Amino acid sequence: MPDMGHVESQHEEPDVLHSLLHVAVNLASIDDLPKMLDMILREVRKLARAEAGSLYVVQKGALRLAVAQNDRIASAQLDNLLVGRGFPINNDSLAGFVASSREVMNISNSYMLPEGAPFRINREHDAKLGYRVRSILAIPLTCPGTECIGVLELFNRLDENRKIVPFPDPECGGMLSLVSMAAVTIHNALLRERLKQAHLDTIIRLSVAAEFRDNETSMHLRRISHTSALIAEAMGLTPRQVEVIRFASPMHDVGKIGIPDAILRKPGRLDERERAIIEEHPLIGMEILGDPMNDLVDAARAVALTHHERWDGKGYPNGLAGEQIPAVGRIVGLADVLDALVSKRCYKEAMSMEQALVTIRSEEGKHFDPAAVKAFFEVSDQVIQFYSDPANHDHADAAG
Repeated sequence: MPDMGHVESQHEEPDVLHSLLHVAVNLASIDDLPKMLDMILREVRKLARAEAGSLYVVQKGALRLAVAQNDRIASAQLDNLLVGRGFPINNDSLAGFVASSREVMNISNSYMLPEGAPFRINREHDAKLGYRVRSILAIPLTCPGTECIGVLELFNRLDENRKIVPFPDPECGGMLSLVSMAAVTIHNALLRERLKQAHLDTIIRLSVAAEFRDNETSMHLRRISHTSALIAEAMGLTPRQVEVIRFASPMHDVGKIGIPDAILRKPGRLDERERAIIEEHPLIGMEILGDPMNDLVDAARAVALTHHERWDGKGYPNGLAGEQIPAVGRIVGLADVLDALVSKRCYKEAMSMEQALVTIRSEEGKHFDPAAVKAFFEVSDQVIQFYSDPANHDHADAAG
């Protein structure tokens, strides 16, 4: 393990076994990847007496900064500047070098690197944050039989007098045991996330089979899924409930598979008879989804049946009002209307996002649940950002 400078004598470490047990118990109870990563970094920092730290995960061949912590800088400032950014796995950064070389780097003073150091220290963020990083410990997160899955960086170890000192050899303090356990946990969590994404992709592909007949696309379903999850989270639903809504929402119009093409693809407004037929699709969707086998199917069935109900009772198919409408139906109904407003159809032009937001606000307490509208506007910046990304649109939207 290269040591980029002098390392001071090791101080007495906290009870390593206690730290390992504490982390193991907490990891077993956390099913939310961001919270898990935040807890891992916090516990490793505590063990190492690090004033700050970062945790990267490898995604699609690059490093993504998943968590950043600093006892002297507000979390919101760190999140806005750093979290979510991607970095190449190369020698342009210390984290990139550690990920590619899988070497632990212990740097006593980042301002006194030996000539020919095989990586670069990026000072850009230090300048923006007004924070100087001196001592650094960077550890690759690896599991047996896998590539590097991430990098953990610790900054500025503090002694009893809160003076910045070098980090000790991590092999001597039990830190590598904690990091190894964390790496296995993160690896398993990332595998679960990929499996969940595969399930969501499958649901969307199957739902497109119904939606395609209405000239809809998979991106339409992904936008509704994303917006619905953001609203659900802002309304204070549990992580599991948010996840269920994310997965259930793409199935909202599955009942359209039972509606004749002549009506679905009609290039103009529907007459009264045609409108009555298309308003049967929630009932068809409920029948397709059948008896609930688990909470996901139960939520999907509720979404399919109730996403066209209105808070004021003027919706369909059953004229439910207020909290008679399941929360999932109220949430997905709002997300669906938003997407319909800003999407071009053969019978209408797309509305601007600004106009759509005004429309959503004007329907608070009428079409939409006031609590859902309030939550939507709490996350509207994230919704707008998602919609503004060209990757979340395709030309087929314009056809429908």
